[in-house]
Amino acid sequence: MPLIPKILKQFQRNNELQSKIPDMVVEGVQQAALMGAISDAILAVDLEGSALFYNSRFAMLFDDKNLQNRKLWKMFLDQELLNAFQAALKDGLTNSVKAIPFDRPDGRQFFSVSVSPLRAESEEIYGAVGVFHDVTDLKRAEQIRIDFVANVSHELRTPLTAIKGYADTLVQDIQEGKPAQSEFLGIIIRNTDRLMALINDLLDLSSLESTDVLHKAVVNTKELTYRVIKQMEGPLKAKNHPVIVEASTESVIADPRRLEQVLVNLLDNANKYTPAGGKLFVSWEQADENSVVLKVHDTGPGINPSHHSRLFERFYRVDKSRSREMGGTGLGLAIVKHIMQRHGGSVWVESSSGKGSTFFCRFPN
Repeated sequence: MPLIPKILKQFQRNNELQSKIPDMVVEGVQQAALMGAISDAILAVDLEGSALFYNSRFAMLFDDKNLQNRKLWKMFLDQELLNAFQAALKDGLTNSVKAIPFDRPDGRQFFSVSVSPLRAESEEIYGAVGVFHDVTDLKRAEQIRIDFVANVSHELRTPLTAIKGYADTLVQDIQEGKPAQSEFLGIIIRNTDRLMALINDLLDLSSLESTDVLHKAVVNTKELTYRVIKQMEGPLKAKNHPVIVEASTESVIADPRRLEQVLVNLLDNANKYTPAGGKLFVSWEQADENSVVLKVHDTGPGINPSHHSRLFERFYRVDKSRSREMGGTGLGLAIVKHIMQRHGGSVWVESSSGKGSTFFCRFPN
């Protein structure tokens, strides 16, 4: 081909390329924006393990300002993850790794990682891409379930062991012609009651977390409070605990049955942990035009603030040995929390060691 036509053709190609550059730039910007908007972290590496690409989510999570110059095996220590990338780079295999832990400044996070090979048009592998999906919340939920099953098993086993042991002893005594020990029967009955209380509380929690429907009504605060105090007359008298009641607001809108349950649990808790001869206080007040607050205060030993954030967890006990000696299922405050959440309200505690405790329940009105 003569020189001039060649030059003209090259010039034409250059013009075509120049005309495509703005579109390519826009496309690149759009792809970068898309990758940045994806909630999962993405990392692509070449055959040598060097970063080809990573999105802003990856850079934020792994907080490394020099990612471009680091090799894959310097970024991560988890061998299962490195094996997944190696399988993609060498053998072209797509695979995934579940729940890899990464220690972050704000705590441990878990990621499931899906790794796939990167192929050119010729099908030749030139790299691998990993998508890191944060499964920390799922892992925590799974751990909560595991802990819950372990706690329930422990709480069931303790009274069942006592019932079985004393029942076997009674059977043996009867077979040997010895009179039945009423003390043993009393222990069996107490532990049976404990089991029933635990099962009832578990059923309550289950209904509150699923389909339980509230039946709200206008409840007289004084009437409800004195009714609960009457129900608890025995335990309160046993520890010589007077209950001082103050109701500056006459009514609250709530489910009467669930509200009674809240007050029973809070008063029972205060009664157990306040030394004999102490005082308990129940007050109702209009916090603002949209809410009523119930306060239950005791003159007990108080609760260190380090425990406050976990008090309303199932089976959480500040002093496990002392709590079990006093009875209870370890679910009372968890039930209170769920009842308040179902009402659209909230519950919290204010306390410090040696200064008693005050539990607050805010009901929207």
